[in-house]
Amino acid sequence: MTTTWTIAVMIGASADSAPIHEITVEAPDVPTALRRVAAMVTVQEASDTELLLDGQEEVFSRAEVEAGLEP
Repeated sequence: MTTTWTIAVMIGASADSAPIHEITVEAPDVPTALRRVAAMVTVQEASDTELLLDGQEEVFSRAEVEAGLEP
């Protein structure tokens, strides 16, 4: 039987502080839920890295154009 789990990431132990990130997954138990969240975070990090690299390439291209290094 699967259960809906919400994993919340918080900084500090204050009861009134809001989570900085929350992920909801379906899993039969806590260890499986945590593994699924870890896999989701890994995929997201890879996607974020690609976007960062694409963004850096775009910035460098603009800088080169502004400097007159590209036609």
